Amino acid sequence: MKHIRIPALALTGALSLSLLLAACGGKADPTPTPELTESPAVTESVTPTETPEVSELPEDTETPDIDAPVSTPTAPAETAKPTEKPSEKPSAPTQAPSEAPSGESKVQAVWTGISAKELPGFMDLDGETLSALYGISADDLVEYVGKVPMVSVQATEFFIAQVKEGKMDTVKAGIAKRQADLVEQWKQYLPAQLELVENYKLVTNGNYVMFAVTEYADDVVSIFNDCTK
Repeated sequence: MKHIRIPALALTGALSLSLLLAACGGKADPTPTPELTESPAVTESVTPTETPEVSELPEDTETPDIDAPVSTPTAPAETAKPTEKPSEKPSAPTQAPSEAPSGESKVQAVWTGISAKELPGFMDLDGETLSALYGISADDLVEYVGKVPMVSVQATEFFIAQVKEGKMDTVKAGIAKRQADLVEQWKQYLPAQLELVENYKLVTNGNYVMFAVTEYADDVVSIFNDCTK
């Protein structure tokens, strides 16, 4: 009897468990629960924590130098101008040649030599002024050059002439009168100019005569002698 009773108890237990499960299942939603379809695994993209390596430039590509200055196209070079200046005119000689140049009289040659000096501005003596200042008539002269200063603070003065035959004494007297008048004029005015007047030069060579009031007195005498000999 013991061997038959044990299976009955087991059967009773199994039945009780079935009823219990049925009772519990009655409370459940009769609608069958759809099977969950597993979503395909999403592959998460993991951001790498390390800085991606910079791809290297091809070996034949040069990296531009950002510090190098940008070359600006240069304008075409201008044609260089010649640096040499035309040769200057030769300076006038300080002394007249010993003989007058062809076509120039001895009187003009004397003045050409004197005018090479640094002199003040002059006015030419015409016949009327020559007579008024010197008491000399142009009719007594073959040729002459007369120069008086343009400004009233200069005493520099020249008279160069070729005198007609027999008129030299008359001309020299006129020159002496002019020199005396200049002394009277400058002795009350400018002592430096008076000194020039007092150191005047009166020279003759044949029919040629020169009266000079100048700081270059000795030089102009040499010029006169060279040109009239």
